[in-house]
Amino acid sequence: MARANVVGPGAFRSKISGTDSHGWPGLIFSGAVVVVRCTQTMLRRLQQKPVDDGPASSTVLGDWYANILWVHRKPLVLAVSARTLLPVLFPARDPASLGPRLAAALGQMLAALGIPAHRITEEQRRMAEIALARTISRQILGTMNDFDRMLDPAPGQSLISAALELAEAPCGAIGMESPDRATVNLFEGLRAR
Repeated sequence: MARANVVGPGAFRSKISGTDSHGWPGLIFSGAVVVVRCTQTMLRRLQQKPVDDGPASSTVLGDWYANILWVHRKPLVLAVSARTLLPVLFPARDPASLGPRLAAALGQMLAALGIPAHRITEEQRRMAEIALARTISRQILGTMNDFDRMLDPAPGQSLISAALELAEAPCGAIGMESPDRATVNLFEGLRAR
């Protein structure tokens, strides 16, 4: 079992006693957890220290990468699935609610892609706790930079609509497939099992 700084539904830092290798409060867990790999900018905003050796994500979409973007002078979180590069956008406020807001925004994205409701609920359930870690993939960071350059929402456009536009772009990191198609294919593959 791994120890990690974990964000649960009710608190940003675990209230269960224990420390990781750096002496930070931690939690021993073996259940549903998602690893959010944050850029330095994001970690500063969250005022959290990442774990060195995080657990494996229990979600279908794997780890998530997160960064802060400024769009029309407002901070947004751009989160990208490591497995399919699916982008999710949501307002960057209240660091303590990062996990629930990521899960809610992902639910809206998956519903817009036509993923069955029971699959969405299960993915969100597996995101009940988050472990913060450092980024490890330059390819995914490059894709996030591309998304940042492509992001130009029209006045009044919803964040879901803007994220869906980003998800249509072919990405080299996943063989020039678009994140929306890669995500749909991944969830369709689960039906076959």
